[in-house]
Amino acid sequence: MKFLPNLFPSSRQAPTVTTWRFWGLLGLLGLILLSRLWLLSTGGALSFPDEDRYLESIKAAHLLLTGDLELAALHLANTQGRPSDALLRLPVALAQVAWQHFGGPPPETPASLLLPQLMNYMVLLGNTLLLCKLGRSWLSSSAALLAGLVYAALGNSNIYLRHVLPYDLALLILLGTLVLLTQPYRPIGNVRRIGLLTGLLAWGVVAVYPGYYFAPLLIGSVLLMQLPRASWHRGLFWMLSGASLLILTLELITRYGHISYLRSLQTLGPSIIQGDFAEGFTFTGRYLWEIEGTLGVLLLLLALPGIAVLVRSGVQNRKLLPLALAPLGLWLLHACLVYFGHKFVFYGRILHFFIPFLVLHAVTALTALPPMLRRLGQGVLVGLALWGFVRFISQYERLAYPRDVLARLGVSAQDQLTYLNEHGLAHAWDYSAPPAGKLVNSGGRSLLLINFTYPYPLSPDRCVSVPAQAAPLLFSGPHFLTFPAYGFEGFTPPERHFLRSCPFQCRVYQK
Repeated sequence: MKFLPNLFPSSRQAPTVTTWRFWGLLGLLGLILLSRLWLLSTGGALSFPDEDRYLESIKAAHLLLTGDLELAALHLANTQGRPSDALLRLPVALAQVAWQHFGGPPPETPASLLLPQLMNYMVLLGNTLLLCKLGRSWLSSSAALLAGLVYAALGNSNIYLRHVLPYDLALLILLGTLVLLTQPYRPIGNVRRIGLLTGLLAWGVVAVYPGYYFAPLLIGSVLLMQLPRASWHRGLFWMLSGASLLILTLELITRYGHISYLRSLQTLGPSIIQGDFAEGFTFTGRYLWEIEGTLGVLLLLLALPGIAVLVRSGVQNRKLLPLALAPLGLWLLHACLVYFGHKFVFYGRILHFFIPFLVLHAVTALTALPPMLRRLGQGVLVGLALWGFVRFISQYERLAYPRDVLARLGVSAQDQLTYLNEHGLAHAWDYSAPPAGKLVNSGGRSLLLINFTYPYPLSPDRCVSVPAQAAPLLFSGPHFLTFPAYGFEGFTPPERHFLRSCPFQCRVYQK
């Protein structure tokens, strides 16, 4: 991909205000991207129930190294309609298993889980670069870089960095496909070839994360705008053929493991209604205000004018029309299905799909302003983005993830653990210590663990805390679900308020 020549200004140009602005934005973006590495220091992997699917990749890696292909296929298929995510993460899982074989820690330990977290970092880096590249199809170099900086600084863009979840990987495929289809120097050429590739990649997004079921509609609309109207039927035929080819391949792999990929897609319904159907149209505004603050509201206010500017540009360049209108239409589709159909709910992870387009539309709106106002608006966006990122990391790095706390305290199988949850929370899923890589303590301690649980189901009708104990306090820190952005992942508004307002601290006492 010709990324660097298309984005960076020529070194032969004399330095100008625009050039210095570009390099300043690039430096700030670099600082944000490097700061993300520090965010991995607290751990966090395997904290959500959905992350347990990654353990299937680890089990498959063990079996592949022993030559048991059939049982390995079973574990790759046992991922609730996400076999492509398991396949794409398999090389990292193999590296973890190989590291253990040569004396390293078990793959489920925080030390080993740094490898899939580093994969997340590379995926997030790729998403930022692809967003800049996509914006460069109609924006200047500085404006495209501004979009990348704002996107990289958002809390929604960073919240999944610590977790082995498929959302960013699916977004990487989506953005890569859109870049492939929209570059002005890359003609479509052979309709059959581009249709097959587009269909394969479009369904690849869904096969990584089924929640982005609308991705093929966006990608298909972009493909059609590249083709003469007389070739639309051929483009659609070959796109459907490409998607069918991937579906058939995944079905064969999962059938080899005695699980049907297509049947697993039919069982996803109960897993996507844990939230509030009444938030179909209000979720986005509420999320952007509560999580992104003033920057989120500003992006939302600029989005519609940016869409209008992009539509006017699409009169001369048809390929821009889907990037202007399709994301808004797909958001309305999902909102209607939530509010009227009660088939889905909105999560932060679903909104994650629309955030890149929200940023691009907002930055596009600024390009229609007079030069002085445009520079002022861009400066305000940069300032708000940097302030929001600093605020995000200051809160994010203090969070306590129960598995990682137990690992740092050297909790072993010999320790006697007593779990106690505040506010009358049930013990539906209490965290246990990860397997020990090396013996940290002699064991035999008696520990009281308070709030070492995933609080679901949550009953936000009482706020009664466990009083401080007379025993020595070994650890105290805010449970990770007290972080506001996590509350938008399957909790209702009253439950989110409960998590933020009631003291919900992870504490460890030695009895």
